[in-house]
This record gives sequence, C-alpha cells and structure tokens, in this order.
Amino acid sequence: MKLNKFVLVILFFSTFCFLLLLTGFAKGTLTVLNPKKHTSQIQGAPQVPIQHLSSIRILAFGDSLTRGVGDEDGEGYVRRVQKDLKTNYKQASSVTNLAVSGAKTSDLLQVLQKKSVQQDIQEANVIFLTIGGNDLFPGADNLNQQYLEKYRPDAKTFSANLNEIFKTIRLKNEEAPIYVFGYYNPFHNVEGLDASSSFVSNWNNILENAALQVNQAYVIPTFDIFYNEEQLYLNTDHFHPNKDGYIQMANRLSTKLGTQLELGGG
Repeated sequence: MKLNKFVLVILFFSTFCFLLLLTGFAKGTLTVLNPKKHTSQIQGAPQVPIQHLSSIRILAFGDSLTRGVGDEDGEGYVRRVQKDLKTNYKQASSVTNLAVSGAKTSDLLQVLQKKSVQQDIQEANVIFLTIGGNDLFPGADNLNQQYLEKYRPDAKTFSANLNEIFKTIRLKNEEAPIYVFGYYNPFHNVEGLDASSSFVSNWNNILENAALQVNQAYVIPTFDIFYNEEQLYLNTDHFHPNKDGYIQMANRLSTKLGTQLELGGG
C-alpha cells in the first residue's frame, strides 16, 4: 500500500510538471507567432497643439445661420469668430464655409457624401455647425396658432439624421472639435405662437443627446440669447439674427473655443 501511494505521488507531480511545461511551451509559441506591438509603435506621433499651428483651418457647415443671413454687415458669426481668434488669441485661421441657406439635416447628409467635402473634413482643425432649424419649422411663413395645434415635428428622423451627421464627420476626422449651435425660438413673442417653445426645447434636447455620443462635440446654447430679446437681436424677417444677434452668437462661440482649445482665453 505504501509503495502504491508513493507511485501515485510521483505520478501526480510528474503530471503537474508536465502540464506546467506544456503551458509554458504554448504561451511561448503564441508569443512567437503573435508578438505584441510595442506601445510606441501603435500610439503614433503626438498631435501638434492647435494653438501652435501657424493657421488653423475652420470648416463651417449648415444652413442660413452659418451663411450669416440677416446680418447687415454680411459677416455672420463665422467671420466674427475668425476675427476674435486673431484679435484676442493672436491665432491666424482660414475659413471654408459650405453652408447652404434653407438646408435641412437631410440636405447636409448629402453634402457630406461628396469626396471634396470629405477631404475638407479631413483637413479641418475646427468645425462649426448650424443645422435643424429648417427641420423644425419648415413652413415658418405659414405658421399660425391653428397649424401649431396640430403640428408634430418629425423628431425621430431628425434625431437619426443628427446622429448620422456626427458619425460621418467623425469617420473622416477623429480630432477636430465640433461646435454646433443650439436652437432659439423666433416666435416666442408672437401672439398665439408662444407654445412653439416646447418644440424648440425638445429639439435642443435631441441635439444635446446626439452631441453627447460624439467625442469633442459641443453645443453652444442660443435660446437664452434671444428669449424676450427678439427686438434687439432678430432681423426684420423675425427669423434670422441681425448683426447684434450674430455678435452675441460669435462671442459665445469664441469664449467656448478659446477655453476648449486653450488658446489663451478664459
């Protein structure tokens, strides 16, 4: 009996040692066949801080707000932000403005499919965007209380389009911050149309949720700028900002841009 136990112990340790050797051999083989890359090989060269670039490339997309419609000086917020970068942050920049008046999210998605536009996205350092206002109020000229009572904007399609817009931009450029303006209600002080603010609020929520899904996408709110200040900041068409309205938008974006990109702003 004692001999049998001794034999069993020897067999146990022999088997254990054999398994250890087999495991080591297997790991060694896998290491040879599939060597791990060194960390420095997969990280690549660090990105040059944007404030150290001789000139940053601004790419602007969207609708009439990015075109600057309603601004008596014709500059809109885009050119004013460019000037702010030069004056306040000593940062030179170039602008490519691809916005189209009247564009909806579906129109922008088509624009983003163009090869030339995708090349512009790849080369951009910063992206500005206004889109969605025409999705929300496609028939603003005919808007009245009776229409508003039955009106139900297509939030599902709007949300899907927004997500696709952000996704498409990020597929071509993973780094450039995206600054997208939120929505204001130009009809807040119009008799019978004040209920439209609930639609605008919902649109802003959808935009915020879409931006949260994307790295470095920032929503610049505008609702509070124009609320009860329509006479000051809206054009005579009572829809687009006027010169002072665009100045307010530009100031808000410049402050956010300076902070996020650490160009020296607070």
